[in-house]
Amino acid sequence: MGHRVSYSGPMFAGITHEHCVKAWEMVLPGIVRGAEMGLLRDVMGGMVVLNPADAEGEPLFTAGLGDEGEKYIGWATHKARVAARERTDTSRLRQDFPYLYRAGDIKWPGGLYRGGLALGFSGVQGEYDEMICEWMAAAIRAMTRIEFAGAAATGGPFLGVE
Repeated sequence: MGHRVSYSGPMFAGITHEHCVKAWEMVLPGIVRGAEMGLLRDVMGGMVVLNPADAEGEPLFTAGLGDEGEKYIGWATHKARVAARERTDTSRLRQDFPYLYRAGDIKWPGGLYRGGLALGFSGVQGEYDEMICEWMAAAIRAMTRIEFAGAAATGGPFLGVE
């Protein structure tokens, strides 16, 4: 006996591009402020969020800052893919597991892995690249938790089906 799709209650199907856009809009003012304070090199860089269902496929979200945004998106993508492959942050990989690096891997930190969610930022200092990923991951996690809670509180035992 199959499940019939129902659109009567709140739908939740995991992370979406729209979640990433909203998270980025929340994070961006922090990057600007960090540059104003002299902590970050500049307002430049690239953010990438990989699709948890297909980390090797097209990124779920990318955003570039500054004149060389596309270059930084490329580097951020490499950071996110290394973090996804090894299921750990690139700073931890560099510190504790350097033997897992492969020829062709990007050597800078700024890749983050949180329970299936892999992100990368490149453009400022490596430790701040990773901090920006943390902000982005936290925003995505909060939004999806709230949506999941709404969907879980209604209907039957399965998301989006009766």
